[in-house]
Amino acid sequence: MGHGQAPLLRQRWRTPFRGRGFGRNHHFSWSRECRGHASWHCMPRCERACQQGGWGTLLSDAVGEDHRPHAIIQRIRALVEVVLRGNSRTLEDLEALGVCTPGLMDSRSGVVQAAANLRGWREVPLVELLAEEFHWEASKVTLENDTNAALLAEAWTGAAAGIKHIVLLTIGTGIGGAIMCDGQLLRGSKGQAGEIGHSILVPDGRTFGGAGVSGIFEGYASCSAVAIRARELMPPDSSLSKLEAVECEDVFKHAAAGDSYATELVQETAKYLALGCINCCRFVDPELILFSGGMAEAGDALLTEVRRQFQKYHWNLEPVRVKLKLASAGRNAGLLGAARAAMLSQR
Repeated sequence: MGHGQAPLLRQRWRTPFRGRGFGRNHHFSWSRECRGHASWHCMPRCERACQQGGWGTLLSDAVGEDHRPHAIIQRIRALVEVVLRGNSRTLEDLEALGVCTPGLMDSRSGVVQAAANLRGWREVPLVELLAEEFHWEASKVTLENDTNAALLAEAWTGAAAGIKHIVLLTIGTGIGGAIMCDGQLLRGSKGQAGEIGHSILVPDGRTFGGAGVSGIFEGYASCSAVAIRARELMPPDSSLSKLEAVECEDVFKHAAAGDSYATELVQETAKYLALGCINCCRFVDPELILFSGGMAEAGDALLTEVRRQFQKYHWNLEPVRVKLKLASAGRNAGLLGAARAAMLSQR
């Protein structure tokens, strides 16, 4: 499959607005393209789905409570075999396998160093284990960070097709990031480049998450942070005060309905996002910044305000050049990106 040719995985998936938390509802999905590249992705709360067509098949299943690496890998193989049989194919028809997962990893050595929501996953040699399970050489298996994989999908068939300088922000439970410069993923010395959500926005500011640093970007601009901030200073005259539990989605809905407190929260969140985007521009000078994840479901209600705040805080040395857009690869971005990573690894 050449650059720009999209596989027929076209179903529009609705990303849960409340963020991409990886927990008990964790799923793994497997996708195969008929030309011989496969991908596997850990992903939350998707419906079991299988779309069959000329290019590919998607199948997903809940990870469940057994997180032992060997157990999950055996289940991956079982899913692979189900899909292959349904398409009259065998393992011999596969040229490569791409796998993406959240957490810290060394993609070069194929080791998942830590995955907080996969119990016991410390220094798991995932590429080696998968190669052993499939009786392949390790060179046929490619490991990629889930956000990097999503960016690969956007640059391949999505909103960033044809663009070489891109930043992707995934705004959900936290804020994930991926960076592409000159058409190449920016990885850094330890593969940790793109941890944009952990950049410090307000020194000694809000406590958020378990990384041990206060005032980080995702502590102000993630879906979780919006919900927390909304509950902290709730005025009794806000329509949000009538809700039993306030979530990020509620804030945007009530802002659209004219609630002044919710509107103020949306504007403040847009300001934080704009500042994060400006910092990205100063560091890596992208042509395009993409928004994905739960909060991106707000669409123009979010982007219009972020663009306004971006203009307000942008320097005066030149006009705003960078474009701020919504990602378009949807819920299948990780799968498509893992397949793309596998394809690129075989060149």
